[in-house]
Amino acid sequence: MHRRRLADPVVALAAASLAALSSSAAHAATQRFALLVAAHDGGAGLPRLRYAGRDASRLGDVLVDVGGFARTDVVTLVDVDDDDVRAGFDALSARVADARGRGDEVVVVVYYSGHASDGALRLGSSRLSMTEWRARLEATHADVRLAFVDACGAGAITREKGAALAAPFVLQVDEAAGPRGQVLIGSSSSSEVSQESDDIQGSFFTHYLATGLRGDADRDDDGRVTLNEAYAYAYGRTVAATATTRSGAQHPTYAFDLRGAGDVVLSTPRGADVVVTFPDGLEGRYFVVDLDRQRFVAEVEKKRGDASSIALPRGQYAIKKRTDEHLLIARVQAREKGTIVVDDAAMDRVSFADDFAKGSPIALSATVSRQLGLSLSLGAGMHGVVDVTGVDDGGLFPTTPLLSVSTRVHGLLNRDLDLVVDAGAGRVPSTRVVDGGALGTLRYATDVTQVQAGAAALWTLPLSSWLDRDVPFVVDAGPRVEGLFFSHAFTGDVRPAGVAQQTYLTFAPGAQADVGWNFSRFAHVELVGRAGYLPYTVDELRHLVVLEGFASVWLDL
Repeated sequence: MHRRRLADPVVALAAASLAALSSSAAHAATQRFALLVAAHDGGAGLPRLRYAGRDASRLGDVLVDVGGFARTDVVTLVDVDDDDVRAGFDALSARVADARGRGDEVVVVVYYSGHASDGALRLGSSRLSMTEWRARLEATHADVRLAFVDACGAGAITREKGAALAAPFVLQVDEAAGPRGQVLIGSSSSSEVSQESDDIQGSFFTHYLATGLRGDADRDDDGRVTLNEAYAYAYGRTVAATATTRSGAQHPTYAFDLRGAGDVVLSTPRGADVVVTFPDGLEGRYFVVDLDRQRFVAEVEKKRGDASSIALPRGQYAIKKRTDEHLLIARVQAREKGTIVVDDAAMDRVSFADDFAKGSPIALSATVSRQLGLSLSLGAGMHGVVDVTGVDDGGLFPTTPLLSVSTRVHGLLNRDLDLVVDAGAGRVPSTRVVDGGALGTLRYATDVTQVQAGAAALWTLPLSSWLDRDVPFVVDAGPRVEGLFFSHAFTGDVRPAGVAQQTYLTFAPGAQADVGWNFSRFAHVELVGRAGYLPYTVDELRHLVVLEGFASVWLDL
């Protein structure tokens, strides 16, 4: 049984790594599956973690973006109990068996972020022993099995695991591991705590592991990040970042049982849609923030003379460099495939007070808000008018189906404020009911046409911050005002004397609330609800309420 600190991790891992991916590529496909588990609640006596879910989500994004994993093959379980984790392993084993039955090579990655003590994962009020965790991983029978375990805790700026300096578990592996091999990596040694930070909005270890897999760990510049490179990078950066914290330096550990020669390739960042390059002339620490998802994605410690690059999906990013006197910040619109070269001279110089890439949520500084985002949508819905006194309007405002187009301007004044301008139209047949006095009730067939235009200022609610996890839903709300035009064209044989058409123009101040689902980086669907006050003043003043509901599809430009 082997268990080591990083006395010589490069030599040790290189000697023990396997060529599972390279030696069989000519005759078998490679399937990759991942099971990521995050637990914010460690049970009684332990503080709730803030970033476990974000850490799991961050690693999952890296596996999909540059690790060759399909999104559907990465399963993330957040705040579940021990039975849910067991069910996750059962489903993972079934998928591995199916792939191996087709003759494919299989690589499995499992990950845990949360509390751990006394040899067990702490999943709320339940526990899952490390013995069972290891046994279930081995029972998947994947050709390559990799486990990353980050047992981080909670506190103020730097949080410690648990109430005392109890060690997170150190992973070990039996000599009789699977047919190709297994590597298990822990975020700290048996006598140290694992730590997370508010400044990077996550744990130190996972933060640097993710950055390394995005390309900063590719020291031989071959466009690939191997297990050997990723571990050496995460180890060095974690030790350096935690050396001056209250708990002291944190040293990741590993245990391995691998057969064969070569090394395991974990990511291929050079093939990503967007590559951010830091030329060899730059020097300093650079942070990259995903503005669409409101979180850090990478941190690059740049040394002069060494070029570096990281891989990102398409999106909107901020690149920040902190100097002794000020910040350098650049906002990048990476909407197309290509390479972005970082240039300190082209970055905006702002004060520390305008740091929009610190803390949670990330707010956009007015200093760097010159580039605005734009989205367009097409929607369909219904419009109705209700008299709060219960008086029948006699067909003046029938419920009308509408088609709507909208434009949304993002970041108008700050990151969380959008301006939405919309227009809609619809037509419906109706019956106009009029009190004819001595003639009794008169009914006229009409075609009612409605045209409207409105504008709303909407504030985005920080759901991810409130829930302490990244969610694919967005909720925003704010005031709105719209203008309404109604036209009644009398179409029947019986019409009011001398009248072929009646029109009415008014306005309705009110409010709007939206719930959106981001099903891709550039598009989302949205449910919209509106309510407004409509004063009706033709024959008498009546107080009416406008109610509208829409479903729309948005595309980000």
